Amino acid sequence: MPRFPVFSSSEVESFQQAINRRRARGAYEPGKWSVSPLARRKDIVGSFPKKVVLRDIALRTTDQMPGVVLPSSDRLRFMRAIAETGVPSLLIGVCGRRGFDEVKAEVDLIKSINPNCEVCYGGLRNRGDLEFAAKTGIDNVQFWAAPYVEASPMYAGLGAYQKAWSGEDWHTAEMPMSEQAQTESAVQFVKWGRELGVKTSAGINQLSFAPESYVAAFCKTMQEERVPEIMLYDGGSGMSPEGYEHMVRLAKTNAPDAVIGVHTHNMFDLAVACAVAAARGGAEVIEVSVNGYCSASGQADFAVAAVTFEALYGVETGIKLDRLTSLARLGEEITGYKLAWNAPVTGEDVYNWGGTEFVIQELKIDPLIHWCIEPKLVGNERRWDITFDSGPYTMVDKLEALGVAVDLSLVEPILGQVKNDMRRLRRVLTDDEVRKIAADTKISAGVQGAAGGV
Repeated sequence: MPRFPVFSSSEVESFQQAINRRRARGAYEPGKWSVSPLARRKDIVGSFPKKVVLRDIALRTTDQMPGVVLPSSDRLRFMRAIAETGVPSLLIGVCGRRGFDEVKAEVDLIKSINPNCEVCYGGLRNRGDLEFAAKTGIDNVQFWAAPYVEASPMYAGLGAYQKAWSGEDWHTAEMPMSEQAQTESAVQFVKWGRELGVKTSAGINQLSFAPESYVAAFCKTMQEERVPEIMLYDGGSGMSPEGYEHMVRLAKTNAPDAVIGVHTHNMFDLAVACAVAAARGGAEVIEVSVNGYCSASGQADFAVAAVTFEALYGVETGIKLDRLTSLARLGEEITGYKLAWNAPVTGEDVYNWGGTEFVIQELKIDPLIHWCIEPKLVGNERRWDITFDSGPYTMVDKLEALGVAVDLSLVEPILGQVKNDMRRLRRVLTDDEVRKIAADTKISAGVQGAAGGV
């Protein structure tokens, strides 16, 4: 008879001791995660803020996603679920898209769930917009400035399109067509915000086009005006992580009293990497989006960013991590945009290592070897199937999980039939199909259960 289990309790204990000697406190948190100790060494990864503010912007970005139109009921479900994660800052939209009563009701809903959540509004242009935000209870308002100032007429919010559509000469629209005029406009906006009691966030849009001299001058002026926050936006997704870190340091040097934030896009699948680099440079606000939702390449994924900061680098976010997977599923449900099966953190099968024999068996020794984070930490689950990499010990585990008792002598015949059927069907088998094979094998062997079975 084969030896079962394969390792004695003393051998398991010695393996565990060997593994734990390679771990370090913080980088290893039992039941949560086990990452490389190198990720916690300042001489390797640099310095990070003790905590970062994750600002979810999915309620804004789903408005512009191709093919997505959220009914009010779904938008409110989404808003509630995001707020319930404990997210410290939540951007609910762009000014002008919704009326006063709707915006006020959304602000009130968020505050009823999380009174400390900062509610933000984007794309404000004038004093009237600021007065609207103040009356609805918005905490933080964003205005955006592009570095190619002479091309300002491209942006509808500045009046050119409206005038042209009505038959007027768009050249008569008041637009800042020089850096000086743009700076003066920004200064006026900050003063209005201070007067109305609304926090202002000064944004440099299309950061990949911004010369260093522009960023330095803009931030220096905002420092003089005591702006509380400066955001660096990469709408075109043209920034590298190293470039982002450099620009954040430049902004911080010229505006040391302002909170610096970033808005990263994902064309090169580096949105979270850019966010990490920006935080290393001193950024304290990171704009993220549930499932990375946005038009085009998307944003830094909320769940991935939260777990990256918390587990990999030890940076606090205040997010209730166990709500992340259910939030991701809700996002999929209401938008129709599905995550990849192996999407980091919240993918349906991201914790599925198949049925590789040694990987499944090591679970009994330490579950945080081939899984660097525990799935339940983020409300997800570990799953596995019998695959062509599976051996008899894993077949035993599957039968035990299914509540099927068989003699150990039947395990290999069952496994062989499972693999034969997998080849024929060109897929892994369902649990019911495995149960049937086990039952048929027992009948064929004339066995109803015997000593030494599982």
